[in-house]
Amino acid sequence: MIADLEPARRIPRRRAWPLGRVLLAACLAACVGWGLAGGVGASASPIAAGTVVVRSGDTLWSIAASHYAGGDIRDEVAGILTANRLSSPVIQPGETLVLPAG
Repeated sequence: MIADLEPARRIPRRRAWPLGRVLLAACLAACVGWGLAGGVGASASPIAAGTVVVRSGDTLWSIAASHYAGGDIRDEVAGILTANRLSSPVIQPGETLVLPAG
């Protein structure tokens, strides 16, 4: 019965990082990386070649075709969409659009 009187001995164990901390660190690193990579080109705004006021019957395609000579019109339409931060190609008469330098 002498063994019962001895104090219990602690067994040291290695403490592993909890999975939550590892995931948090990985997400934080990814967000910082995306922020730095996205910030490089995000500050550069397209150079405006001018503006145009949309008339009745105008489309982005017709505006791009009349203001840009040569090249692929699809690229010019995409440039107009980007320069004006449009989410769709639907435009309204009276709207003023920025035309990027092509």
